[in-house]
Formats: sequence, C-alpha cells, structure tokens
Amino acid sequence: MMMMAGRDNERTAIRPVERNQKIRLNDAILIAGFPGPGIVGAMSASYMIEQQKMHQIAYVDSDFITPGVMYIGGRLRHPFRIYANNEGTACILVCDAPVILSGIRPLLNAVVRWAKDNDVREIMVLEGIATLNLPEAARKPLVMTSDGRSDDHGYLSHIKGKAEAAPPAFIAGISGGLLAACLSNGIPCTGLLISSIAGIPDPEGAAILIEKANELANNPFKIDVRELRTEAAELKRQMQELINSVQRQQRQQENQQIGGGPGIYS
Repeated sequence: MMMMAGRDNERTAIRPVERNQKIRLNDAILIAGFPGPGIVGAMSASYMIEQQKMHQIAYVDSDFITPGVMYIGGRLRHPFRIYANNEGTACILVCDAPVILSGIRPLLNAVVRWAKDNDVREIMVLEGIATLNLPEAARKPLVMTSDGRSDDHGYLSHIKGKAEAAPPAFIAGISGGLLAACLSNGIPCTGLLISSIAGIPDPEGAAILIEKANELANNPFKIDVRELRTEAAELKRQMQELINSVQRQQRQQENQQIGGGPGIYS
C-alpha cells in the first residue's frame, strides 16, 4: 500500500489517487520533467505519459505550491502529479505550478522519501540548459549521475560507454533541488540536460532526452519519438522562414540607406 510522505514536514504530503490504487510500484524508475528552457523537461514527461498510457497514482499536496489547479484531458487536476505505468516499473513526476523558493527543499525531500518508501530504485531528471544561440544539429545531452553513496561508484558502471561525463556545473531550481534531495536521502539519481533556447518550445530537445533516457534506464521505455521529431522539423522550417524573412528585410533596409535601391527613373 502506498505510504504517505511528510514525516518531517506536515505542510507537504503525497496523497494517493484512490481510483488507481491497484497499481503498485515495483523496483521502479521515476522520471521528472519540469518547465524550463525549451520546455524540454515538461514536454518529455508529458510525451512519455501519453505514449506509455500512464495513470495518475498520486499528487503532492503542499503549502509550498502556488494555489491552483490544471485543466487537462477534460478534468481538473492538481498541478504536482505522479503517474505510473500498469506494470509499476516506471513513474513520472510533473509540476505545472511554481513552488515557493523557501519550500523547494522540504517539498522535494518529502517526494524522495515517498519514492524510497514506494520501491523507487532511482530518479532521473530531464531539464534544459538556457542558450542564446540556435541549438547545434548534433546535440548531445549532458549526463550527471550519483549512486546515492559518496564512497561507491558502482552505480556509474551501467552508463559507462553510453554517455560522456558532464563538465562541472551548478543546477538550480526545482530540478537541482530534486537531485539534491536524492543525494540527501541516498537514492541513485541521474540528471539529463540539453541546451535549448528559453521561451521557444523545443520538441527535438525533448526527443533527444527521451532517447537518452531509453538508453540509460535499466528497464528501457522504448518510446517512439518520431512524432516529436516531426514536430521539431516543422518548427525548424517555420523558424528558418522567419529568419530568412528578417534577413531579407535587413538587406532591403541596408540597400535603401546606401542608395542601392531602385531609382524613380530606372
């Protein structure tokens, strides 16, 4: 039976969704995706929920979450939700509302304790890294891992040869807070980060993160990302058309300024 979290902080609890209590987690991997640069984390999480036909099994009830509800799929829902597949081998954590800065740590500690109490073996966080330039054609995600124990690197062996180690970096916000909570509670965790432009949806970046998650997870999701790739190709086409249009206008303005435009007697 799913256990409640919030032993150290009565202001946060993870509450089960009664209609889906037949689903039991079994040595599961938990993947978290939050809004951020390119919306890649949230987009990846939503896509995986849809592709795996997951069901909401719980929600996070906390004074630290900005009050409000989401209207999704014809229903009102809590903004901080946990989904799982029917087999209980994978679950997804999503948050669609801001978390008060001072409450990030206690809230996420409660989430990680809930994960440990409910047989989650590792947590994987998908996130974007803000960049000002258009993403490179062959982007690769940064992979940051911890086995949950400072003196043992055995957990790293399962990604050896599959990813390059990331350079030193500081991850802030709710994604960094979740990884920090994993360290504090001794649960293996992985951060997958991809460069992306803030404010512009990046389905290609989301597809790259999902593919890497497929590759690294001990129980691969085997999620087909062709739909995201198609959406990304169309977005790239639209962006290129916009860039070409801006460049044409700039050239026309430059020609007019230097007298290079057509004269009235030409």
